[in-house]
Amino acid sequence: MTKRVSGRSAQAAEAAAQAAEAAARAAEAAAQAAEAAARAAEAAARAAEFVAASGTAADRAALAAFTGRGGLDRVAEALGPPPDDLPAFRRALRLFDDLDALDHPFVQGIARDLDRLQAEDGHWGEDAEDAIFDTGTLGGHLAKAPSASARLLDAAGDWLAARFSPERVQGFQWRGVAAYAHLFANLSHEKTDEILQWCGRELERGFRARRFDAVHTARVLVWCGAPCLPGARFEGAELLEALLIEQAADGGYGTRDRLRCSWDAMVALVNLAHTG
Repeated sequence: MTKRVSGRSAQAAEAAAQAAEAAARAAEAAAQAAEAAARAAEAAARAAEFVAASGTAADRAALAAFTGRGGLDRVAEALGPPPDDLPAFRRALRLFDDLDALDHPFVQGIARDLDRLQAEDGHWGEDAEDAIFDTGTLGGHLAKAPSASARLLDAAGDWLAARFSPERVQGFQWRGVAAYAHLFANLSHEKTDEILQWCGRELERGFRARRFDAVHTARVLVWCGAPCLPGARFEGAELLEALLIEQAADGGYGTRDRLRCSWDAMVALVNLAHTG
């Protein structure tokens, strides 16, 4: 009897020790996550200062909306009516997507314009390679917009899927990875799984080889609304460290188009601060 009691006591003591060890690990992990979130928030604030100092009126209006100090209508007013110009449509959709405002009336107008401008076979853009990027990025944004028609999105998806091959995303082709990942992460299609697997592998490959910097890697993930892609094997903590390393002394990012890179980094850092 005494031995049984003693054995139970030893088991209880061992269980208590294991529970205490697990609690300590959980507390350490929570502390590390809180520290990472604080570092991400600090870096995002510095990037925001760079955008405020370097941006256009539209950038500053978008920044105010992003930080809760301004309204979406001011962003639309600052952008003005977009011309029938795909880069202008891309820029506007990019901002409203980052503001989680693709249901705004301004976007509804763009969706109507793009419906009118879409080619009969489903694509946008003239040059073959530009059409891949335009169709993937514009379609990816519209796939998240309630006002976009299913017919428009299905046509874009079918056109892009018909032109997919691994060569479209291999060889550190960021535009190809971004276009295919953006659309098919947000649109159900029979080729979605295959395409995203290739995009995930090539995104990781580019990131590990430092052919894709952290900003461009994070931009793809933000567009996809995912911490990672199928086929990719890196954690948010790894991407955060890379983003912190890449930030310049003035708070900005990139060597070319620093305003866009700094905005993209800010958005990614805020997401990482919230999700860990």
